[in-house]
Amino acid sequence: MKQHVLALALAAALSLCACGAPSAQSGALYSVYYRTELSESGGADAVCAVGTRAEGESAERIASALLRRMLAGTQDGGVSPLPEGTQVLDVAIDDGVAVVNLSAEYTRLSGMDLTLADACIALTLSQLPEVERVSVLAQGQPLPYRERQSMAAEDLLLSRMDDEARTLRARLYFLSAATGELTAETRTLQLAEGQTRAEAVLSALLSGPETEGLLPLLPEGVQVLSVRMDEGICYVSFSQDFLKNVPQTVQEQENVLYSVVKSLCGLGDIQAVQIAVEGGGAYYGRVEISAPLRG
Repeated sequence: MKQHVLALALAAALSLCACGAPSAQSGALYSVYYRTELSESGGADAVCAVGTRAEGESAERIASALLRRMLAGTQDGGVSPLPEGTQVLDVAIDDGVAVVNLSAEYTRLSGMDLTLADACIALTLSQLPEVERVSVLAQGQPLPYRERQSMAAEDLLLSRMDDEARTLRARLYFLSAATGELTAETRTLQLAEGQTRAEAVLSALLSGPETEGLLPLLPEGVQVLSVRMDEGICYVSFSQDFLKNVPQTVQEQENVLYSVVKSLCGLGDIQAVQIAVEGGGAYYGRVEISAPLRG
């Protein structure tokens, strides 16, 4: 219930709330998300977007500048969601994931305070075209009691209501006909009722790419028999059709496996994937699959 209330509050903040006008300075226009002090009646939005401008020679510099604005304190009705004294140690952006490393003060947060702070950071940085997901660390380490270690703006706005449509922005890996290498295709997926994010990604992989020049890698007719999560590992079981027409070379065999692994690990809360095949053994061709594969 708490997650649902937060999702609605965030959605309202995105669509309705702009707490202040941007200052007259150079740079592109962005929104920095702050926490709103909730009234006793609960009528206020959970977060508030404050317009600002930022520039830099790299996405990392712009991200750092936006986070420093967030740390500056109260801005036009918005209050910094970060504990006093928090510092931005580093921001790195790679393959669509922004890793924000904050000082130890961030570990003071827990519960809803941590959820709102994570949300403000993720919503702020997800405006950058280079950023699809955000991971927040404290002194280089994830907070073990956090429900989700990697966040996308879409994740934060998902309603938990069973009858409400959900979407997922994902990077799916297919084979490039031009280079023969795995290439990411960014897609917005619609999650069916009761479908998990991992199941949605696997379904999209089975359906094949939508981009010209990309080729599917999973065999035609293969089915996903089961998907489960356990301590950051996604266990996927395929039907026997997965072993149809196994490619000849190790590189081609790895391309098939890692199209699944890299696509699932891109969800953020999956660190490795254990692939099993109905009636199969410990190898896919010459590649061992008896242990989890990491993306």
